[in-house]
Amino acid sequence: MSMYVDILSSALDDWVDDLSGPALVEYALGRRIEMLEAGPHHGETAYASLAFEIAYDRCLIKLCEKNAISVTPTNFAIPKLERSRLEGELSKVGIDLAELARRRRES
Repeated sequence: MSMYVDILSSALDDWVDDLSGPALVEYALGRRIEMLEAGPHHGETAYASLAFEIAYDRCLIKLCEKNAISVTPTNFAIPKLERSRLEGELSKVGIDLAELARRRRES
């Protein structure tokens, strides 16, 4: 198991928010935007960027679980690939995080 999967699994164990429905979608959208905007070009450290990725992946997993999409932290050995897959699955059930983010930026 990769170090990222270990960290993500630990973060899932610490999940205490009981978000669901639109509140969980909104939370995931916020974490996605933070993750995509993070990085050295914005002055964040590698640790901060990692924290943003973990925060997004944790709520992405919870959002998938709430929508009966098969998900497991061990699939995050290559995080970008698993994020893309899960975002695609969410889009199929009507939760298009990329489109929601685009709309938010336009408003």
